[in-house]
Amino acid sequence: MHTTWSRRVALVVAVLLILPIGAAGGASGAGRGHGTQHFYTTAGTLDEDQIGDVLAHQHIFVELGAVPPVAYKTADPEQVNSLVGPWLLEAKALGIGVFVEPTPLGVGRRPDIVKYVADQAGLPTMLVTGIYREPFMPDWVYDASVREIADWMLEELNVGVGDTDVPAGIIKLSQNDTGMTLTERKILEAACIAAKKTNAAIASHITAGPTALSVIDALEGFGCPLSKYRFTWIHSMVTAAATGATLEGGRIGHDAGMDYVLAALERGAFVSLDGIGSNYWGPTYGSYDTNIRWIEQLADAGYEDQIIIGADTGWFDPGFPPGFKIIQLPDGSWVHDPADQPQYMQDYRSVPAEFVPAMRAAGFSEALVHKLMHSNPWHAYSR
Repeated sequence: MHTTWSRRVALVVAVLLILPIGAAGGASGAGRGHGTQHFYTTAGTLDEDQIGDVLAHQHIFVELGAVPPVAYKTADPEQVNSLVGPWLLEAKALGIGVFVEPTPLGVGRRPDIVKYVADQAGLPTMLVTGIYREPFMPDWVYDASVREIADWMLEELNVGVGDTDVPAGIIKLSQNDTGMTLTERKILEAACIAAKKTNAAIASHITAGPTALSVIDALEGFGCPLSKYRFTWIHSMVTAAATGATLEGGRIGHDAGMDYVLAALERGAFVSLDGIGSNYWGPTYGSYDTNIRWIEQLADAGYEDQIIIGADTGWFDPGFPPGFKIIQLPDGSWVHDPADQPQYMQDYRSVPAEFVPAMRAAGFSEALVHKLMHSNPWHAYSR
């Protein structure tokens, strides 16, 4: 089946025997009572007063493009650290207390390297369990049962992600724009089982409004309604920017993309605007003015407690040809050299160094800025 999984079955069973069954986080993230929630990180479990500001969606190490990915298996931790480590130190100097690294299985995940780089920088980093969408998922997933996938997630939530001893903070998934495949649905059901047993939140990379709402429907059908269990719609900005859902024949649906985002919020979801200042996502999704306008719209609708912000920047991709270059711009930011083949590597400055001042300049209250940088990711991702 899965070698990392099988090595620690006995320990998992022992842990599960002492866990409360059916612990629920609730949409607010406070389902087990004040003082019982924690961030699970490379530096151990942290209470809310220990986390400071949070980078809620950035990456340290991902291999994108290859199906299946292969280069990640022989990646050099020191090479990764030489490129990404300075960016983590800079984020830490900008007041970031926790870094959320939401790379799931299927896109070259190397939690051991992420932990190494995070430890070198002294920046507590949250790892995740979960499986990316088809066709990126590993072969063993297709034949696995719901129960087997849930047990694998529980091992990573209770014992450690991959070969590390760092329990996952949340469950990170993805579903296709055309709707869930049967295997993606099976994984979602397994995630619901794991969430019930651990109080872990579920988050998913989704770039189509109808898919996001169908995932919420499925979670309710599996016994994980958003009134009791937390769900974050990752990359909701893609839908927010759309004039409507993509229909057959390249046509566009009647309902505006933002209507799907508001519908998900009404049902209790957190929505993540996580392309802020990103060269990868570009100005359509990453413009500061656009994101300020979206946040104002969602806050005015009464959902300021359910907004997550991030930039989805980084990352070291071992599948990129050797010799790629990182350069420093006059403003101090580090990016991939545009003269080289595009990989879109970019540092972690955009949110703490640029977007936070932009929010204040736009008239956001300190209370709202604090929610976006601290309270909302805490309520969304603590357990």
